[in-house]
Amino acid sequence: MPSLSDLDELYRATVLEHYRHPRNRTPLERPDASALVHNPVCGDQVRVEVKLREGRIDGVAAITRGCSIAVASGSVMTEWAPGRTRSDVSELRGRLEALVEGRADAGELPEALRAFERVAGLPSRRRCALLAWEALEQALVPSPNSVR
Repeated sequence: MPSLSDLDELYRATVLEHYRHPRNRTPLERPDASALVHNPVCGDQVRVEVKLREGRIDGVAAITRGCSIAVASGSVMTEWAPGRTRSDVSELRGRLEALVEGRADAGELPEALRAFERVAGLPSRRRCALLAWEALEQALVPSPNSVR
């Protein structure tokens, strides 16, 4: 279990790095699916676009407008998602949700996601950390609102 100062340092380093230099923000050319999710409480919104190949994510973009936590989480998500399946996404999103809600520790989460453990102490920011993951999961479920 990391100390509070280690956790704060990881949080600051990860969130600030991904907020200042977000990855994969450019919309995809002809995505296979997309979803737009917003947080009416704070105004954050994220549009996730995905390209799929043989049941796996082949490309992903997170176009996020919002706070540093929402932008950083979306950026981290775009680095993690390629090559993953819908069930991989659902499983990791559930673990991240438990982490930011304070119901579980970081366990075996990738280091960049462990940084969001600090969000558990910021109840008003929990949804910000989950917004891109929610959009990704929605984009992976075929629906009339998906781009196909």
